[in-house]
Amino acid sequence: MASNAITDSDVLVVRNLTKIYGRELQIGSRRVGRRIVAVNDASFSVKKGEIFGFLGPNGAGKTTAIRSILGYLTIKSGTIKINGLDNRKDGLEIKKNLGHIPGDVTLYSNFTGKELINYVGSFRLTDTVFLKKLRKVFKVDLSMKIRSLSSGNRQQVAIIVGLASNPDFLILDEPSSGLDPLMTARFHDLLREMRDQGKTIFLSSHDLAEVQAICDRVGIIREGQIIVIEAVKELRRKSMQHLNVEFMKGEVPDIDAIKAIPNVVSVEQRDGTAFHITVKEDVNDLLRLVTSRHIKRITLEDSTLEDIFLEYYKDELDRLKEE
Repeated sequence: MASNAITDSDVLVVRNLTKIYGRELQIGSRRVGRRIVAVNDASFSVKKGEIFGFLGPNGAGKTTAIRSILGYLTIKSGTIKINGLDNRKDGLEIKKNLGHIPGDVTLYSNFTGKELINYVGSFRLTDTVFLKKLRKVFKVDLSMKIRSLSSGNRQQVAIIVGLASNPDFLILDEPSSGLDPLMTARFHDLLREMRDQGKTIFLSSHDLAEVQAICDRVGIIREGQIIVIEAVKELRRKSMQHLNVEFMKGEVPDIDAIKAIPNVVSVEQRDGTAFHITVKEDVNDLLRLVTSRHIKRITLEDSTLEDIFLEYYKDELDRLKEE
């Protein structure tokens, strides 16, 4: 099982982060104003040399948490440290070796891509060798004005600018937005390569397939609170698995016998001899029953990260259905 213990040696350490927007005032018998707890007592860490996925729907607190980590917001309480430095007291020092790709990228539209890279390079050290690699990975024409580029090509420029210094710690907010599948695959390969070289990557994304494909651990935030932090492989192992089995004629077990097996969540019989069975955690009792019969075909699949995510949000989804 993955360890979720926070240590000061981790690259990013967030302890008891709380951020509140607005305020309420009592005027006589009336309360006026509005107070929103965007992040509530959140604690988590990101370890050196890992890709950490940060998941949550709009309004869950992801963007507020990221902006707090970057020092853009004044938090109500808690501490945030990057490489042992306090993000409020040592912000300038931290940013020397931090790369950031925001989710709402705005680039100077009158610059060419090359001019923008040179401009940023005038006040932030550029790793020229790594920049050449980025220009090979991303095929955007850097001689064109930003305003004339498609959204996908603008995103490629943003990635090049954000990574050109080859920083040791990256904070990426929806970095694949607008990229086509081929370019996304190249970008993922680059992130894995950087991870394998010891870089640390904090990736916020709505794309569950992306997180599942490249992240080592994932944190899920819901209504401002961290509800789970787990290794992606471990999270999938603990969640639902789906068994599809087709028996030979005359070998079909009674459906009630399958339903009676511990951890079996649901059973659907198809075409008389075929079953779709959903089981949680331990599947050994189910497999013992199934393999005691003559089988024509069998497959066992883990839940996708999307299935897991929706499981954690089931209560909220049920509420929305009732409205």
